[in-house]
Order: sequence, then structure tokens, then C-alpha cells
Amino acid sequence: MYSDWQDQIADFQRAGHGSLSPPRHDYEFDIPLKDVASACVIKFDTYWRSKMQGGRLPARRDIDPADFKSVLPNIILLNIHHDPFRISVRLRGTRIDEFRPKGKWKYLHEANTFDRGRKEDYQREMEFVARHRRPVYARDWMTSRFGALCDLYAGIWPLSSDGQRVDMLVVIEDFDSLQPEDFELD
Repeated sequence: MYSDWQDQIADFQRAGHGSLSPPRHDYEFDIPLKDVASACVIKFDTYWRSKMQGGRLPARRDIDPADFKSVLPNIILLNIHHDPFRISVRLRGTRIDEFRPKGKWKYLHEANTFDRGRKEDYQREMEFVARHRRPVYARDWMTSRFGALCDLYAGIWPLSSDGQRVDMLVVIEDFDSLQPEDFELD
């Protein structure tokens, strides 16, 4: 399988447009942190863990964006509403806006800006993190307009105002090694 992708990967890397690998699996959710090849995901994970106190989740007020400025373009901050479970976007970093379309919706379940079937996957993932009260890491890829696959790593971290019930999530999608013009983004 690698030989099918070898020329496209080499051309794409020579152009300086990111780190590539041949396809391995479908989207991978809840992978070990040791398998994450993303400096910004690892940096924020270390920071988030430093803010935990005696097993209590950090709150938004514990997180100072000045402590991880280089990661900010890749962040999405989500509000979590319970009964019923709903997710709304509080803010999006500039790299997120370059790669993910904005929609005119309040809650994630109303969004029409996702690939078919992915909206439900994202909702389940966010609910998983809120319920289990722990970070989760994922590996995905995007196909460039040249037909090359580009690795994309992400992480989701819970925040809680009271240290227990999750009321916010920090999502990081690492687009740092990619260029928007290399993809057909709608």
C-alpha cells in the first residue's frame, strides 16, 4: 500500500507542506498520548495536568492563555450544557477557522458544516470526555488536493467550575504543519 502513496508523499514533503504518512486505519479515537505526534497537543496536555488539584478537574479560571500562546490558534473552547446534553462553541482559534467551516448555529447538534456522519461522532466524543472526566486524544488525516494524506492529531480536555461536573471542553486540532491552500476546503 505504501508504494501507491510514496511519490505523492515525497512530492508533498519536498514542497514543505507538512509531514505525511501512508494510510493506516480509519479515524482513531482515544489513542495513548505516547502515540500523538503533535507538539501543541502534548504542550497543552502537560499544562492541563499541572492545573489539576487533588484529582479535581481544572476550571476555566485556572487556565491562562498567556501560558500557551503558541497553541491558541488551534484551540476550540466549548460550553457543555446538561439535561439535555448540548455543546456550543465559545471560541475558535484562527487556524481552526482556516480549516473548519463556520456555520450559523448555536449548538453542535444543529450544525450542518460537518462531513456526513461526523457530527454525531463529534457529539459522542465530547459526551465521552464529559462523562469520563478525562482527556482523550485522536488521530485523523486530511487528504490534500494533491491526493496525499496528512496526519492530524487532536485532543479534548474537560474543565469544571466545581472540580467535578464538566461544563467546558478544550479541543485542540493541530493544523500547524498544514497550509489551507493545499486542501479543498468548503
